[in-house]
Amino acid sequence: MKKIPFAQARFIASAFDIKSFPKMTALSGNPMPEIALVGRSNVGKSSLINHLLRNSFLAKTSSTPGKTKSINFFSVDDKLSLVDLPGYGYAKVAKNVREEWAGMIDHYLETRSTLRLILLLIDSRRELTEEDFALIQWAKFHQKSLLIVFTKADKLKESEKRKNSVTALHAIKDVSNDVTPHFLHYSIKEPQGRMELIEKINGLLEEYGTD
Repeated sequence: MKKIPFAQARFIASAFDIKSFPKMTALSGNPMPEIALVGRSNVGKSSLINHLLRNSFLAKTSSTPGKTKSINFFSVDDKLSLVDLPGYGYAKVAKNVREEWAGMIDHYLETRSTLRLILLLIDSRRELTEEDFALIQWAKFHQKSLLIVFTKADKLKESEKRKNSVTALHAIKDVSNDVTPHFLHYSIKEPQGRMELIEKINGLLEEYGTD
């Protein structure tokens, strides 16, 4: 597929249950390939989406973790769909609500045939969680392309950033029995991070061989 410049983006729909998942179609009439963003609550997904898509109001940001209760779909250049999944691991959300979210996320990941790439967001300052490891193992089992994005990179010194990412990548290799995964550091305060992520996304989509 041709490289996607991430020049234009628009919100499409919020799905609160599996019946409301939209059918995303490109201008060509073909189904849009999709990129899903997953990660722990308060990892910075909404901020990254707004920065990547150059629109401060597309994804709602909040100081309260666990605010996103739906799966949100965005169209990028009418060629690609960016899908924001609810954050996991926030203890103050009621158990039944967490289970409902988990069921909807699982259904999306397991049945969405247009899913081409998963961006797993991990806070550069934090250790990986059981949910992070579970997602990594799931992606490997289902042969889904995965990109690790270490967020909030500006909050660490360069030496701390390297140390934390090396530790995380070694842990990921241990659970996946794989080579070093694709990864990058991201900060909404550093403009070059946006271009690096766009380049990485295009490269992985091309590598996957999607049309």
